[in-house]
Amino acid sequence: MVALGAWLNLPAQLQAQTNAQAIKEADAAFHAGFAAEQAGNLELARQQFAKAVQLAPQIPEGHEALGSVLVELGRPSEAIKEFEAAEKLRPDDEAIESNLAIVLAQAGQPANAIAHFDTALSLSQKPRQKPVNASFYDAFARALVAAGQPGRAIEQFIAEESLTGPRADLDDDIGTLYAQSGRLDEARSRFMDAITLDGNNVPAHVHLGILLRQLHDLSGSLKELDSAVRIEPSNGEALLEYGRTLAATGDDQDAAQELAGAAKADPDLPGVQLELAMALQRLGRQQEAIPWFEQAVERDPRNVNALDNLGLALTLTGRAKEALQVLERALAEEPDDVAALKDLGVAHIQLSAFDDAIGDFEKSLKIDQNDAQLHYDLGVAYKFKDRYDDAIAELTRAGELDPSLQDPPYTLGILYMQTGKLDEAVVELKKAVALRPDNGDAWAILGSTLKQDSRLDEAADALEKAISLLPAQPGPRVTLAGVLAEQAATLDQEADTADAAGDQQKARQLRSQMKELRNQAAEYRRQAADLSRAAVSRQKADFALNAGNQLMLKGQITDAIARYQESIAADPTFAEPHAQLAIAYERQGRKDDAATERAKASALGLGK
Repeated sequence: MVALGAWLNLPAQLQAQTNAQAIKEADAAFHAGFAAEQAGNLELARQQFAKAVQLAPQIPEGHEALGSVLVELGRPSEAIKEFEAAEKLRPDDEAIESNLAIVLAQAGQPANAIAHFDTALSLSQKPRQKPVNASFYDAFARALVAAGQPGRAIEQFIAEESLTGPRADLDDDIGTLYAQSGRLDEARSRFMDAITLDGNNVPAHVHLGILLRQLHDLSGSLKELDSAVRIEPSNGEALLEYGRTLAATGDDQDAAQELAGAAKADPDLPGVQLELAMALQRLGRQQEAIPWFEQAVERDPRNVNALDNLGLALTLTGRAKEALQVLERALAEEPDDVAALKDLGVAHIQLSAFDDAIGDFEKSLKIDQNDAQLHYDLGVAYKFKDRYDDAIAELTRAGELDPSLQDPPYTLGILYMQTGKLDEAVVELKKAVALRPDNGDAWAILGSTLKQDSRLDEAADALEKAISLLPAQPGPRVTLAGVLAEQAATLDQEADTADAAGDQQKARQLRSQMKELRNQAAEYRRQAADLSRAAVSRQKADFALNAGNQLMLKGQITDAIARYQESIAADPTFAEPHAQLAIAYERQGRKDDAATERAKASALGLGK
């Protein structure tokens, strides 16, 4: 605000140029405006200052006063005109330049403001000019930030700090700019200084937590973000970043809880819905994830990552037709999006559109020919079309590209078994169990294949391992009972031969062993029958289902199958695990098994 004395103490030349009566009325209006402003009546102040300007337009103080009130009234565009008028009348005045710079910045014109900040700063260093204050440096720095000049902004914040002394908020602002400029050590030091000055400064804790996560110090990041959440439990940004760091540690369960809190506290936070959806998806909670993915897509319809994962979630929950539409939208944004093409192929397989699936996978491989999972998926699609040689070639290539993958040898083993190539099947299935010795389903199929190949001793060993890994599954016990029965039959024949040769003692020993094997076989059948009749709680079925969904998301199809089978064993009337098992079988090329499971799901009322 200009001094009242300045208004009346005009240069003689200006007084001569201005009508005396106008000067008198302008002076009265100026005083009235000043009084109104002091009383908080800004609109009356604006009217009086506007009258003063109209009566004496050559006096810069009038324009300054009117501009200041317009700023207070939230009318920066009008204020700019007044300050520009004052600048023309008095071009070398630091205060006018400062006011004009500040109001330009407030009006969203940081680039224009910077020139006036520079001029004001230069003028302030001349004799008889008022030095700039801390608020000037603060406004200058923020205009530079808005204009994308973080280096210069840091200089102005430091200048502000030299006037005010150390301040937590300034340290946080400077640290943020250092971080944006890649000066991470300096950023960390500033954030820590801010926290030392004010331990309850939530932004500093949050920003330090983000920085430490970028530096792969996840424990340090969790500590800072936990502090921020404890200080302000409903701070959406703190909850969001806490959830992100928890997810980075692999703790999606807790991450989902924090991210849900962030979405509730501040639904407008960028990315919060997508982060929550991704955490739920990684947990295998596809149904819960879908609404959050849909919200993320609604907020950002061109977000390919959100579209891809929404399409995947829809496919994994048996909604492949809807998934196709979503994935097509992703491909419209990025035609070479391998993830969308891959998921599109999986959706087509679920819909039995195998030619389309083959086209999707082949197109994907043109973009990334070294993706082992793509070769695997293409091999499965070929199998559906009875193109066994092509399927074997792709599944073999998948195993070569990533020898750590269990699914290629596992599916190859099943394919060889189904085509009667039992020796080749055994080789591949042994690779699968060597890669994942804890996979009971693979051991069970290996045992069954060895039984078909009349390798009974090896079959018994494999099935015993399957039983130890799948104690709730009746199937391996039934197969092992069959193996033991065949071994007993062989011993019976050998006993008859010993009898014919007159070796009664050997015959008795063989028949004793035969009896023991038959007793063991009977016991395994009894156990299998008991397991088949056993009722397990729905809670266990749900847990196994969710575990299977998570494994499917990670591409661990054979493990997912075992979990879905556990879910079904826990509650055979539960429709959803049958539907999910059908999807998993399709991924392995087991078309008949998939159709059986889908029919079971339908019979149990899924979707009704």
